[in-house]
Amino acid sequence: MNPSLESFIRDARAIAEHRGVEWDISLGPDGIAPKGQGWNLTQMAQASPPPVTWINDFGTDQVTVSILNSNPPPGPVRMYAKKPLSRDWQELIKAVAIDQIYVRMNTCSHVSGNVVRPLRVLATCATSASPWMLTVDDVTLAIDTARRVQASGKLADLVFGVVRSILDVNHLTDNGPLTPMLERDKKVHVRTSKFTKSVDDLRTSLEERKHAEKLPERRAFWELVRIVFTERPKSFLDLLRFAQAKTLILSGLRDGECSLLPSDWKRYREHFDIGDQAIDRAQGVSRSLMLRHFAEKQRVTGKDGIALFETVQHVPSVFEEVLTNTLDQVVAFTDPLRRTLQRQIETGRILPQFDKADLIPALELYTCLSGNPFIAEVPKDVRERYVSTYQQDYNPVLLRELRTQQTEAIRAGCPLAMTAYIYFKRFQGVEFRKTDGGIAVWQGKKNWDRIYFRVGEVEEHLKTELQTKQSDNVPLKLSHGELQAWEFLFLMPKRALSEGRNEGLCDVTRYCAVGRMDRQMMTQSLCGVVHQTLFDVYGQSDEDRRLTLRPHSLRHLQNTELFRLGIADTIITKRFNRKSVTQSYDYDHRSLAEELDQVELKPEVEVRLGEKSATIARLIKAGKARGPIVDAFKRIQSTNGEDAAIEYLSTEADGFHSTPYGHCINSFTVDPCPKHLECFNGCKHLSATDLSQTRHNLVQLETRFELAVTTIEARRSRILGGKSVAQLGAQSAPDRAPSGLQTTERTLTIRQPGGIGLENQLSHAKVRLAAVRKLLETPPGQLVFPDGKDLSSDPAKAREMVLDDIR
Repeated sequence: MNPSLESFIRDARAIAEHRGVEWDISLGPDGIAPKGQGWNLTQMAQASPPPVTWINDFGTDQVTVSILNSNPPPGPVRMYAKKPLSRDWQELIKAVAIDQIYVRMNTCSHVSGNVVRPLRVLATCATSASPWMLTVDDVTLAIDTARRVQASGKLADLVFGVVRSILDVNHLTDNGPLTPMLERDKKVHVRTSKFTKSVDDLRTSLEERKHAEKLPERRAFWELVRIVFTERPKSFLDLLRFAQAKTLILSGLRDGECSLLPSDWKRYREHFDIGDQAIDRAQGVSRSLMLRHFAEKQRVTGKDGIALFETVQHVPSVFEEVLTNTLDQVVAFTDPLRRTLQRQIETGRILPQFDKADLIPALELYTCLSGNPFIAEVPKDVRERYVSTYQQDYNPVLLRELRTQQTEAIRAGCPLAMTAYIYFKRFQGVEFRKTDGGIAVWQGKKNWDRIYFRVGEVEEHLKTELQTKQSDNVPLKLSHGELQAWEFLFLMPKRALSEGRNEGLCDVTRYCAVGRMDRQMMTQSLCGVVHQTLFDVYGQSDEDRRLTLRPHSLRHLQNTELFRLGIADTIITKRFNRKSVTQSYDYDHRSLAEELDQVELKPEVEVRLGEKSATIARLIKAGKARGPIVDAFKRIQSTNGEDAAIEYLSTEADGFHSTPYGHCINSFTVDPCPKHLECFNGCKHLSATDLSQTRHNLVQLETRFELAVTTIEARRSRILGGKSVAQLGAQSAPDRAPSGLQTTERTLTIRQPGGIGLENQLSHAKVRLAAVRKLLETPPGQLVFPDGKDLSSDPAKAREMVLDDIR
């Protein structure tokens, strides 16, 4: 074994032993540990569930296996299967997980999804059962396979990331470092996710948005707005989902930040002028609302990765009323759950409203344990009336009225509801008792109103047997102190099947299991495939019910809209808790036309120029255009003044061309482009851009030309066999030419498959390849071929066609 790898694993085992983590895990034939026998990362990191993150799969990656079997890699035939990884790979994965959790203090989701998963993909593709014998070819195969597993390229980037930041840094392979070889041999695949996430992401017009796939689909967005602002939620959970969706739309928070909003969310800031007077006296804003929340991705190096970072976000005045009404309503509706959870945490008990020694009627505990307020059988229309009335405003006063009605119905001899009867019949593990504490025998309808439970026994049963009925009571770490679970805003009845599955109600004033909503619940409600989404439940047509929307796309949308409205990038960066302005531009999906709208021109100038020339004027002013017309405009502007330059621009710049390779500013009023938009072949009018779509197109073009050169050279070598074209022509000359026909060397050469035509093809590909590489190296805004020919002023050249340079 590699000495560095051996030391790395040995240190990790020592840490695991010190932390009380069981290193050896029994696995099934598929490499997956039995339920409850893997590594509970949430518990190891002392994080607060939900969610609970496990590492229990130490086998090959199932999706990767399917891809490899359907499209086997070149070389010796290998059969891939879902099975346990070799012991050495398992040891490496465990050591890396221990290092990530206890040394680097990263989050559980990061360790599970961004580290362990790509390592398993890498291990599945590796030809050796020993990780220290990993080669560049193994990593290349893993990266290529990961791109087929996940089309966005994210998984491939993660595979590259674990090689660079774990294997290479810690010298865990004999052939390392592997990353430089990947960068040299596979530069198209290395760190290019920004350019390759979209296959067809080239903008063909000024109005097309860049990376539009990261924005919500228009129909889905407006359907979501219609649902959450006009529909009536059909359950308590849907009420919380509606509120979260509104918050995401209005604030642009991440879905994880939204789910962790505190109940004490409201903060105000008072504004005064220099004279210590309220600014509203001067027609300003004297008081502004701020949203208190816990921002993600704010971790300081060396600090605990699971600690929450508290901050605030200013709420625009236009959103204040809607956001305040929404969140204050949630605070009121979840207040009973909050008080229940607070008492449970303070007392350490599940049913703190009773003493442990109390004997409580089973009928009274039924609602506490199940949440179902319907104990006695009631007519269907009465039941539906209660449900409909409660769902109007979710006022807990109705629940108290319903409890009174149910108590009176029981006293009047009303039969037990069937759901309650089945619940008690299946309720095992707790003794049925009489009023004096003696053991009672369940006789169903005969004695259900005389059955009692001892509170202490019920609590012990819930703790040991019904884990899903226990409240989420673990506090969350803050960068300074802790936040108790009952202080969060979005609390919900946990596993309350009476409402979700049986279309009934959940009495949140008495139910004992209180949980926190996590980000997965919101994601599943908008784009889930297993559970029903809000579109499925509230959509008005079949097409509406098929819609999906990623919660994070709402953050991209608001960021783009703020840019479009001309908000300063520094303000946008601060609003979204980013550390640099550059990060905000990754969320900027404006079209080029929207970007140019932010460049102001004097009204009289815009009228004189017209629409197209005004677009070029904005490009020049923003520094996004280069070319002969731009140079002439600036020269005339400096020598003859602004008016003469505008007159020149309105006459000459009759069009702006945004090509797949850069910007072109040239007049084609009379003649079309002489190069037919083959701009990369030395055109003087071409200027480089910083658009990711353009770069992606050029990288693909470079790859194709490289492949063409390699293919042509291989074919030429095979045909020529080391002999010159002239030699081949001489060998092929007939002894006697037909009568009346002069046979020349050129004629003979053309008839050979490896003749001058092949040489011209090779020259053509090499010239284009060199031009594309020069374009990739040119800084944005600069001319790529400043010394190139002005084809528009060379009539002889202008008449040539694209293929005329092939002789």
